[in-house]
Amino acid sequence: MQVKPMADQQVAVLIDFENVGLSPIQWLFDQISDVGRIIIKRAYADWSVARNLRDGLLELGIEPIHLFHSAGSGKNSSDIRLAIDAVELLHQSPVDTFVIVSSDSDFVPLVSKLRAAGKTVIGAGRKATVSNTLVRSCDRYFFLDQSEPSSAKTLSPQKQDQDDVLIRAVKAALDEQGKVVGSKLRQTLQRLDPSFDFRARGYSTFVRFLEASPEVKVTRHGPREDVTVELADISAVQKDKPSDPQLWGTSIDVAWSQRAEKSGQPTIPGPTASALAAKVLGVGKLSDSPYKTLQRLLDASDLLGSKWSRDKNTIAKR
Repeated sequence: MQVKPMADQQVAVLIDFENVGLSPIQWLFDQISDVGRIIIKRAYADWSVARNLRDGLLELGIEPIHLFHSAGSGKNSSDIRLAIDAVELLHQSPVDTFVIVSSDSDFVPLVSKLRAAGKTVIGAGRKATVSNTLVRSCDRYFFLDQSEPSSAKTLSPQKQDQDDVLIRAVKAALDEQGKVVGSKLRQTLQRLDPSFDFRARGYSTFVRFLEASPEVKVTRHGPREDVTVELADISAVQKDKPSDPQLWGTSIDVAWSQRAEKSGQPTIPGPTASALAAKVLGVGKLSDSPYKTLQRLLDASDLLGSKWSRDKNTIAKR
């Protein structure tokens, strides 16, 4: 069977509305915009209860599927109707990719059935409530919490986890020369962690996400060519990075002194001072180092603390 190019994929979005709500749906549509053409958008709920939200659905082009809840039926009636519709679409429509919007682990058998039929299944739901079983059963999974302003703060402590899965993906995809092309690595990452999304981690491109990691080495071949990725020699990197504050403190002091002498000013703009310090420490930016900020840098080195001080957004020689 010939696989359609991604841009030609026909997509159905089925929303367990009572499980996820309306606020993150536009964000989700943005995230799956590169998957293909969305031909079906349906949201399942008792709209006699949530009638004030129907206008918002219509603005997004979503068809509300109304389900009356009898005294004993409970919420499961929405789940059952969504599953029935998905199976009908599987056999009666040209849908290639199903997007199941729910955190409910009851949908795992449905996801498995759709994938067994050769369909791609993308899941989306709240990270706080979704089960790991549902996430892993999908080809890809979006955490709807990422659409909220505080999501960046929530994700930042997970950097170690993202580095771990990146290393696992690189090791799994390496060829005999110990290298892997970027496009293959991205597919491997997605399979290891269906919730992986470089944009949610603050990077505009996958290549920039890779280049920000000290764990891998990225080689660019041209503006239109794929990059090559290999594991960095971490031991060599650590050997080159001065870990003793007395060593890097002296080097940063020299760099800052030369900058101040060159400019003829006793102060250095904060961003410039941070960039010079990051270069000495061997990181892309100071926030990637253990010291994070200029003040922490000054506190960690007796030499720097005695010769330099912070003055608002500048570093000044004492």
